[in-house]
Amino acid sequence: MMDKDPKTSETPESPPDDQKALEVKGPETEALEKPEEEGPQRFVEKGPHVIHDTETGIYWMKKDSWLDKGKFFNWHEGKEYALTKNIRKIGGFNDWRMPTSKEASTLYDEAFENQGKGGVTLHIPKPFPEGSFKVQWVMADTSTKRPRFDYTTGKVVQADEYAFGSVRLCRRDPVKREDRRVRPAARR
Repeated sequence: MMDKDPKTSETPESPPDDQKALEVKGPETEALEKPEEEGPQRFVEKGPHVIHDTETGIYWMKKDSWLDKGKFFNWHEGKEYALTKNIRKIGGFNDWRMPTSKEASTLYDEAFENQGKGGVTLHIPKPFPEGSFKVQWVMADTSTKRPRFDYTTGKVVQADEYAFGSVRLCRRDPVKREDRRVRPAARR
């Protein structure tokens, strides 16, 4: 058994505390201390208001309407909210809109955990700030029942168009098409 130096907590064979940082570590400890390798990220912040999903090509407002305004919106108010953001050209864009159900579902993944309003767990990625409302209005052409995407369950639920909710606006880059028209030969 090794005796400890009464003045320090070190054994005769251990290095002094001020030299412990200089110790050479073995390969088994190096693997534990390496930071995760950073590769291409799926969700990339594009300024203070916008997140770009590089997998789908969709641009999302970073905050939903609840985080932005601190109040709930019905479906019609959600449409007006999009118009206001377009007038203000948030992120430099003027084509913000409600997402489709399919677009909204691209943010949902059970592996994601983000705390929503009231402490519920939302399954949206971390670049989105905590505190979002759990159900978000999505586009629809129905009469009085409108769809909302629930980020706690990953399901589309129907609600009265005047029920409370929130909206996270999105946009896509316009599709660029090459001009493939055949041009008539020049007349001679």
